[in-house]
Amino acid sequence: MKFKATLLCLASALLLPSLANAKPSCTIESFEPIDIAPETKGGVFDKESGQFLVTQKPMMRCANITFTTAHTRNRVAHLLTQNFEASYFDGKTGQSHSVTFDEDELEAGYIRIGPNNPQTAYVCFTTSETPIKDISCDVK
Repeated sequence: MKFKATLLCLASALLLPSLANAKPSCTIESFEPIDIAPETKGGVFDKESGQFLVTQKPMMRCANITFTTAHTRNRVAHLLTQNFEASYFDGKTGQSHSVTFDEDELEAGYIRIGPNNPQTAYVCFTTSETPIKDISCDVK
């Protein structure tokens, strides 16, 4: 019985450091925020002042993102659409809804990504009044 407990402790000691030091599945190497101003404007009629107040939608927040993954393999490019999340300066977050890769990097709809094979993607998130502070990814 004492041998089993010792063996269990030894196995735990060997496995836990490797789990604690495990690399994240996806790492953002760099990003360049791109803000897209809306082309349409709206308005509200203020009855008290008798004026028409022009309002503008918040900017669409996009970015050129260079990222790597822990393991090298081909991934279906269009399936990565919702794998990025932007954190804005106001503390809110937004999920990506559009991911575009350089056409020269795509082969039959697949993109090769790995630790020594970074890829750059143009990614768009939600509209937001405040700019992007940070971006994270979840690509396995």
